[in-house]
Amino acid sequence: MLTLVGARSGLGKLASRIGATVKNDATDFIYLGLGIVCGSLLGQVVIEFGDVPLSLGTGGGCLISGLLFGWFRSRTQTFGAFPPQAASTLKDMGLAIFIACTGLVSGPQAWPLLKEYGALLPFAGIAMVLVPATISLVVGRKLLKIEKPLLIGAIAGQQCSTPAITSITQVAQSSVPMLGYTITYTLSNFLLP
Repeated sequence: MLTLVGARSGLGKLASRIGATVKNDATDFIYLGLGIVCGSLLGQVVIEFGDVPLSLGTGGGCLISGLLFGWFRSRTQTFGAFPPQAASTLKDMGLAIFIACTGLVSGPQAWPLLKEYGALLPFAGIAMVLVPATISLVVGRKLLKIEKPLLIGAIAGQQCSTPAITSITQVAQSSVPMLGYTITYTLSNFLLP
């Protein structure tokens, strides 16, 4: 997107030569809602692999839909506006709701499990996260020579960790890690169950 400043008559001629004029950059809720609905429906599709039902889930379906809708938007900037501020607000709010819901669902089972397993439970949880991430970091960096931002995003995706990728992109002040995240997240979401 390019912002031009000048006399209206000259801008009109120039704009018609270089592309379409974007008149409004407010969030296009119809396009956004259509993307969410399509993604949710795609996530409900179940493929039977032998006796094992496989699906993308709502998250994976919306991710695929978001990639497709974003690609269509990149082709023609005259529809589907979604300003970065609106995207940031929705991501932050979604992350907060996700963490709150996870705590509400997990809270009632946490105390009996901690009484039964003691300190072993938190250490086992930490190991389940750190061991695969560390192996992926070493293999990705040393053997596959993947660039660090893409690799960190891919590791967050392999663990289906939306809070991790949100934190990574905020610290990096870049969306480059999302390039590594999207495919690994989708595959992990599909294969994990």
